[in-house]
Amino acid sequence: MVVVAVFAISGAAALTAEGDQPKVAVVVAGTAAEQPAVVARARDIAADRGAQLRVAHTTADELGVTHLLAVSRYDEVLTIGVDRRIAIDPVAARFPDTRFVAID
Repeated sequence: MVVVAVFAISGAAALTAEGDQPKVAVVVAGTAAEQPAVVARARDIAADRGAQLRVAHTTADELGVTHLLAVSRYDEVLTIGVDRRIAIDPVAARFPDTRFVAID
């Protein structure tokens, strides 16, 4: 199920302005971070799009990564297996210009 969702990432972001590519990151966490095939596919997608890839192994890491990306003014953060309550909702509330897209 997770592997299928990773394929959806490749077309998830829209252009931020005419001709401009958004600043995008991919974050893999939780059980998805323990699946080499998921991480490898996320790595390929990130490389194809010039996106930053982060793999988080604890919920503290998840929060730190999502916060850092929002502070760094990423337009969109695609997440796989990231705990929404702990690592997405509080960051999204504080940084409304960063769009978080959970891929399940």
